[in-house]
Amino acid sequence: MSAKPPQDSTQLSVVHEGDAILHVVNARGDRVRLDDLRREMSRQENERPSLAAKLAAAETAQQGLARQAGQFRDGRILQLEARIAEIQSAIEAAAARREEAAAAVERASSLIKSGSVSTVEMARLTREQAIAQQTEIGARRRLDAGHRQLNRPPSRRRRFSEVESRR
Repeated sequence: MSAKPPQDSTQLSVVHEGDAILHVVNARGDRVRLDDLRREMSRQENERPSLAAKLAAAETAQQGLARQAGQFRDGRILQLEARIAEIQSAIEAAAARREEAAAAVERASSLIKSGSVSTVEMARLTREQAIAQQTEIGARRRLDAGHRQLNRPPSRRRRFSEVESRR
């Protein structure tokens, strides 16, 4: 430690702001932590370009996945719409079969009294009518399920949009 001697030892001098009045030198001071911090800072600076490249690659991959997800969603919607159209056609066919079976049962009911139709034939026609009704009911349920699938809010898309909004 050394003190700055006054220029004139007989006079007291005024110390101004910023003037050095004392200089401390410690030759045995520990610089290990400071050196470690400098090395770490240098390593971080060297890693920055690599991390920036990884981030860019991840963002590109994310955009690709978002595009694929959109294509899958659009394809799935088209698939569900086609299935719904197919089921609606099946409902129309089942309704026609049900009406035809109901008309056959009605005709057979009037003919059974005269003995022109056997009870076995009447049972078969009644069974066909019940099958046609159940086929139509099943098709309507499949149609409802298709509409539910088409209109269901996709939870993954919601999660993806939440991740996007955090960026």
